[in-house]
Amino acid sequence: MKAAIWYGGKDIRIEDVPEPEIKENDVLIKVKAVGICGSELHAYEGISERRKPPLIMGHEFSGEIEEIGKNVENLRKGDRVVVDPIIRCLKCDNCLNGRSNICENMHLIGLHTPGAFAEYIAVPSEKCYKIPSDLSFEEASMVEPMAVGVHATNLANMKINDYVAIIGTGVIGLCTLQAVKISGAGRIICSGLRESKLKLAEKIGANILINAKEIDPVKKVMELTNGKGIDIAFEAVGIQETVQQAIDMIKKGGSVIIIGMLAKKMELDMLDIVTKEKRIIGSYGYTPLDFKIALKLISEKRVDVKSLITHVFPLKEILKGFEILSKNREETVKVIIKP
Repeated sequence: MKAAIWYGGKDIRIEDVPEPEIKENDVLIKVKAVGICGSELHAYEGISERRKPPLIMGHEFSGEIEEIGKNVENLRKGDRVVVDPIIRCLKCDNCLNGRSNICENMHLIGLHTPGAFAEYIAVPSEKCYKIPSDLSFEEASMVEPMAVGVHATNLANMKINDYVAIIGTGVIGLCTLQAVKISGAGRIICSGLRESKLKLAEKIGANILINAKEIDPVKKVMELTNGKGIDIAFEAVGIQETVQQAIDMIKKGGSVIIIGMLAKKMELDMLDIVTKEKRIIGSYGYTPLDFKIALKLISEKRVDVKSLITHVFPLKEILKGFEILSKNREETVKVIIKP
């Protein structure tokens, strides 16, 4: 079969590799759509060192079951599925306490094992969720990033009519925006650097837009709230500047949910955090329940992920997909690869 193998940096090659063999509890999936994740783009750009080459990346994917293991009973050949790519041990304290997103022994398809930038992939059958016939494979591949937004929203303990800000207009920021909207936020501010993405944010639910190239987001938030600040800020960039913005724009007793993961270390105003009892909460991945909720929201058309898909390329043009994400961030949101 054909697969895109990442050898480090911008070196991605389409090569012939053996078709994966399935174990008795696995299924073989013919990959139909797989999104390029921001973390994979960071590996391509040399910003992140979490992945070790050579590697077949790709963990946001959907497809059709081609073969089933002898112990698999709930799935059949031809079933259309989306895959939760997080492999959890289900035995550690975190897993047993409902926090399997921070499993002590977690593995991620496409990071620790071969991913879906390939014609076929073998996965444990319990990781597969059937998708409705009227849901496209491209939209189904968006369940994974939407689950990240659902998880962050659930962590925030948001109350009806809370004043909320989303910092960052990438895929995760825009998915979080929709999860926040559907959870009952009162007014939603969206702050970003790119006008086209801010307009997209407005289309899918933002009430107030801040172009951070032109306006100081913190000053604008304080003007809008008469100096009080907002209830919750979701940070979906991951650098010191935007994390500090999030901290500065929340009110006393407010919360910042940090989803972005770029800078490993930051210097923050801790005195302000302590004296105003501001809560800083890290949000990582999602639980199986978050994933199921995301699938339900997308399947029922209660959120709009189709508008986030700006480019679709065949596997042989995967390099073009990475390059357009890297060089044309004004117009590019989600790039989908179709093996």
